[in-house]
Amino acid sequence: MGEVLDESSVRLRAEDVEDLAVMAALLQDARITLREMVYDPDEGRFIAAFTRYRRELQTDPSSCDGLTERGSALRFDCIASVKHKNLDVAEIDRELSLLTVATAPGERHLMHIELIFDEGVQIQLRTDCVDALLEDFGEPQACRKTPCDHFAEELGGARQA
Repeated sequence: MGEVLDESSVRLRAEDVEDLAVMAALLQDARITLREMVYDPDEGRFIAAFTRYRRELQTDPSSCDGLTERGSALRFDCIASVKHKNLDVAEIDRELSLLTVATAPGERHLMHIELIFDEGVQIQLRTDCVDALLEDFGEPQACRKTPCDHFAEELGGARQA
């Protein structure tokens, strides 16, 4: 399925839904803007350049202490069409966080690969096969924002004794 090129680089190929699940785990909470996504209908290719958290290097994956991030390109080939839901295409710099990558059966022997983001945003790739590549690029950096920041505020304030 893939390889770790060095201690800090990932290159994975997906050819089935189980492989996509591994990619989804690596990309959980990854950040992206619409500007960093492109679909070329002539090539049947969809590419997205995420900033992903490198949890696979953490001794405790639930902790954000010392967490780093890195650019990671996700490429899908054999894409027949791309649809979206709850996405304003005019907001090209709106930052989205990827929650997961899911699959669903489609019409006429097609399957749907769904990129599910926060705030109900979804991008659906329609294809007849799974052909994806996830590859890191650039240098690792300290996180400017971590997934632990999502729940930084307490609900209801402090309790009084």
